[in-house]
Amino acid sequence: MSSENLKRGRTVHFDDPEQTELNTKTKVRSLNRTRTNDFTCPVYYQGKTFHFQLSNIFQYTSYAVLFFCQYDFSAQSKGDLSHIEENYSKFIQLGALPIVITHDQPHIHEVYATIGRTTGSLTFTPSFVLASDSVSRLISVSFKSIDMDTLDMIRSVVIIDSDLNIVYTHRVQPQRFFPMKSILNCFE
Repeated sequence: MSSENLKRGRTVHFDDPEQTELNTKTKVRSLNRTRTNDFTCPVYYQGKTFHFQLSNIFQYTSYAVLFFCQYDFSAQSKGDLSHIEENYSKFIQLGALPIVITHDQPHIHEVYATIGRTTGSLTFTPSFVLASDSVSRLISVSFKSIDMDTLDMIRSVVIIDSDLNIVYTHRVQPQRFFPMKSILNCFE
């Protein structure tokens, strides 16, 4: 087979009846690097554990703000989560839902989010969603928020609009908190 035939086979032809609309959308979407895929994961929110799908929140809000944090019980996570909680009402007013994602499972989120449950628990009840990236770490891999050598989460923030476009991304340097002012400015 010639190299010209190989090249021709990789292109998308909109007039080709053998390519379905779904297949065409998938191929075109994969060329757009600012677009992300929908995902589901278990979450802990307001005393309940359930499965969550990203696209479902856009019935109620215009943006999802994904905060990738390291494990719940780390001192850095406590500081990060305090800053997210302090700004929660601002996010909601701006049409954005904050979602904190860690590699911890929902039962760990429950312990962490229940005041006084352990010495490492938060000192406030979080208003935001605590999401669990699965053992396969597909969400953090998808958003390039994982160190592939150690499989540790990289602290970062990603803002997604209702069309599943990534509109902002930022990696947080060690010993620093999430840049709340810059994040909130994305919505103005």
